[in-house]
Amino acid sequence: MPLPLKYNVRHVARRWKTTSMTILAIALVVAIFICMLALSNGITHAFRISGEPRNVIVLRSGSNAETNSAVERTVYDIAKVLPGIARDKDGNALVTAETINIATLPKKTGGGGNASIRGFGPMSMAMRPQIKLVAGRMPDPALHELIVGSGAAERFANTEIGDEIKLVKSKWKIVGRFEAENSAFSSELWGDVDRLNLEFDRTVYSSLLMQADSIEARDALIKAFKDDQRLSKLEGQPEAGYYEKQTAQTAKPIEFLGMLISIIMAIGAVFAAMNAMYASISSRAWEISTLRVIGFSRFSIILSFCLESLFVGFIGGVIGALLALPINGVTTGTTSWSTFSELAFAFRITPSLVLGGIVFASLIGVIGGFLPAIQASRIAIVDGLKGEG
Repeated sequence: MPLPLKYNVRHVARRWKTTSMTILAIALVVAIFICMLALSNGITHAFRISGEPRNVIVLRSGSNAETNSAVERTVYDIAKVLPGIARDKDGNALVTAETINIATLPKKTGGGGNASIRGFGPMSMAMRPQIKLVAGRMPDPALHELIVGSGAAERFANTEIGDEIKLVKSKWKIVGRFEAENSAFSSELWGDVDRLNLEFDRTVYSSLLMQADSIEARDALIKAFKDDQRLSKLEGQPEAGYYEKQTAQTAKPIEFLGMLISIIMAIGAVFAAMNAMYASISSRAWEISTLRVIGFSRFSIILSFCLESLFVGFIGGVIGALLALPINGVTTGTTSWSTFSELAFAFRITPSLVLGGIVFASLIGVIGGFLPAIQASRIAIVDGLKGEG
């Protein structure tokens, strides 16, 4: 028969100093584990919500990002008449040409950073409903004017409405600010595509963005770029799929690093739990032998000590999750490895991540308590009763 749980709870409370240190070690591991994965979650979320399901992004074949793509101006006219293109209420085709340029701008914290400057067309906003102008106005295509994403505005200096920034040749005035639901677009500054092409001496676009009538029409558009000889040097792909690839390049390395750090720290926490349990067993040899005498089996002893260690790990997991929760929603930034520009995002702690952290802590407890539990079950009854265990 199993030992009552109150036996384990009583002993955890009795040696609260040692137990507290073990719980703290596990809590710190879990807090770092959750924080690192929340960082990866934030980046993944920023890219994932950037793509609309019916949108198709067109790049040069072989390009893995807009920054190293080139699309000729003639393709824009061809794309507008392809079958399956969605249209706005005025009958205009939802197709636009865009460019991405990188400019070094001063940061609010000092030094400089690479900012993504997106040249956009009249239909760009209509195809990206997550983008909302929240202050100021849209830029005039005839003037050197920009609107700035909320993430970029928090990181770069001179990005308030009315400020001016120098790009390559000219000063550009900030005339508006937009929100993009913490997507990758919130890290960008936007201006008229043709005027920005003149600023950066470009004769081609970076990409085309098209919106299809349906998912089926989207797939047909992608196929059209494979079959049409005029478009053979280009490749269409779902915009959501494009940003999934960006996620793999930027978020996955951080996720791997977070897991590696957490595993290394977890090994230390396992030894801390193991030492605490060994110390507990050493002081309870007489009790353990008495339990054996009154009929509790070796398996019951092992189960009891594993549950005790599991309880310690669980408490550490809960505390670690509570320590990590304040960073949820905190905005920070990193370098996007696909564009080598600043990417602003918010830490994102989800219920599944909290649950994963608690399970991780519980595993630390079980692993740390298993060997001591085996030793406890092997204490010779006679030696234990003599106080020699």
